Amino acid sequence: MRWLLWLMLLPWVAGAESLAIPPGAGETSDCLECHAKEQDEFQQSRMALAAHSADFINEWSSKGRPGRCLDCHAPSGGEGVVCVDCHGNLGHPYRKLSTPVVCARCHDAPGEITVRSFFNSPASRRGEDCLDCHQQGEGFSHDFIGPTRADFLLGVARLHLSLRREGGGDTLLVRIHHRAGHSLPGGTTGRSVWLQVETFGEGEQPLTRRLFRFGWYHDPIAGWRDETLAAGPGKVIEIPLESSVRSRSIRAKLIYRFRPGTLDKPDPQAVLLDHAVFALPAALGDSR
Repeated sequence: MRWLLWLMLLPWVAGAESLAIPPGAGETSDCLECHAKEQDEFQQSRMALAAHSADFINEWSSKGRPGRCLDCHAPSGGEGVVCVDCHGNLGHPYRKLSTPVVCARCHDAPGEITVRSFFNSPASRRGEDCLDCHQQGEGFSHDFIGPTRADFLLGVARLHLSLRREGGGDTLLVRIHHRAGHSLPGGTTGRSVWLQVETFGEGEQPLTRRLFRFGWYHDPIAGWRDETLAAGPGKVIEIPLESSVRSRSIRAKLIYRFRPGTLDKPDPQAVLLDHAVFALPAALGDSR
């Protein structure tokens, strides 16, 4: 029933405090006199430049620069999010915000299900919230960290390879498990997680390569479809091994991308989440 409570609270928190903000209101300098530490921390976050990053500008431009994107990336008309976009413009003292409700205004916007998927995650059932992972430092830090920070994704996902042998042929089982508090990847439609599976023969000769993409997928007819990796249960990919290919080993990689496009398209920020190697039994290779 928590999702119902969230839906009931969202208009009150997001609408009353965040949506009716005139352009240019709440510039960060307004809060600097009393909250210099929080200001400095927030300026280091991606949220402060949400409408100014190269990744956003490129993706936004490729879609015709729709104004609705700025409702979350620059609600007050600046380079990104400012204090009142979350805390409201009703004046001091500002009421305490509730996470993840306040986060849902943008992180459940079209093309995102981050908060919705959180409510179905093991993290939510343990009583955690967004700040347990996306906050650092002592006390309430405004330096909201995410996957663009070095080492933030370290250990977040794991690969396990195994083989199922049956009369009809051999099948590689690739198990993907992650510990993020929401679907992976979080964020917008431009991000993705790729599974690359390669087979090698004698002398490390490359034989086959298979790619699987997880994230948002756009169908020309049906529109956007969610194909992210759900939190909790994990996912198993079954890959039949061709009997005519004399494979000796298999290598798998799980890669997090920030930029749209295929895995072969350069992305200097891409992160290797995990990799695994599986040596096929000699008898299996000889039987082919």
